[in-house]
Amino acid sequence: MLKNVMGLVLAVLILLSGCVVNIPAPKLRIITEDNPPYNFTDEKGTITGQSTEIVRQILRKTGSDASIELMPWSQGYELAQKEPGAVLYSTTRLPSRENLFKWVGPIGFDDNYFYTRRGSDLVINSLDDAKKLKSIAVYKDDSNQVFLSGQGFTNLDINENDTQCIQKLVNGQVEAWLGPALGMPFVAYRAGINPAEITAAKYAVRNDFYIAFNKEVPDGTVQAWQKALDELKKEDSAGGMSYYQKIITSYALPQYADSSVSRDTVIQLVNQTAADIVADAPGAIAKINAQQPPYLDKQNPALYVYVFDNKVVEVANADNPAVVGRNFKGVPDMAGKLFRDNIVSGALADGTGWEDYVFTMPGQIGLFYKSVYYKLVTGSDGKQYVVCSGCYISKSE
Repeated sequence: MLKNVMGLVLAVLILLSGCVVNIPAPKLRIITEDNPPYNFTDEKGTITGQSTEIVRQILRKTGSDASIELMPWSQGYELAQKEPGAVLYSTTRLPSRENLFKWVGPIGFDDNYFYTRRGSDLVINSLDDAKKLKSIAVYKDDSNQVFLSGQGFTNLDINENDTQCIQKLVNGQVEAWLGPALGMPFVAYRAGINPAEITAAKYAVRNDFYIAFNKEVPDGTVQAWQKALDELKKEDSAGGMSYYQKIITSYALPQYADSSVSRDTVIQLVNQTAADIVADAPGAIAKINAQQPPYLDKQNPALYVYVFDNKVVEVANADNPAVVGRNFKGVPDMAGKLFRDNIVSGALADGTGWEDYVFTMPGQIGLFYKSVYYKLVTGSDGKQYVVCSGCYISKSE
């Protein structure tokens, strides 16, 4: 009897040895932070940016099904270490982090400088000079804090984000800030600060960005992502660049559209909408927010109308009704221009006009030049409204 049982066990083991047992990989949870131009949320609430587009292309190539979450860096960094299946980008690969994650990359880089206030007489020629400063603002737990702490700095003023850092610098609460070169203008504009108010005093360190995987993610998954990234760096795209290079440059500099609707079409839509508001303001605004034609062109979703009041509060938007009620006064585009403030002030002063700005384009990678036509009207309810519609600026203009 025992002999028969042992024979059966042996037969089962032999059978199993010839089979591949597929153990499902943990579901990926992809995390990033708000750090333009690499990762940020556009006005529709979509997470985009240079690194995000690279990650999305890797997801497409590997056939992975995962959404992307945006959260504060320190929270995402902790989750990526503790949660199986967690993935964090854009993460600087440092010696102190090497054994905490599995890595894919690099997916980008940025140079970092010590910044001082414009007109400051501080001289920073070396790290030793920087150590003598009273205080240097840094972003909590990010690579710049790790770098300076590793160099023995004890004068760090630690903040929840780079926006707080640059605000403290301009307000005179710290003497310097260690921050990114490419990201600096975005940080400044989001803080309501003109980038010209600060000066790059001394180059400090280059950060190479990677995708960091929780160590429980199977090696096969990590290797597949690295392979997909390597293919992106080799794939040709228009203009003689690789697809990877195209993504990088698309967020470094705004670009022109290949084609766009005519300016006459935009003017006609604004004039028609303005007439509808004069005749029946509540009804027209309700139809715009219900995304009814002609206020949103179903064949060309880039053609739509939106409406401000005279305080730069958005009262209607046929493309994204979720922004209705938001006050956009002082909110810049991704290049730092207060184009909405300019639209409303221009309308109040001149009645009509055009304003250029930078915006994302549906279905396209990167930032694009766009122009909006606006018109001031008084609605049937006696209120002032600024009716707007725009078109992307094409290469032929």
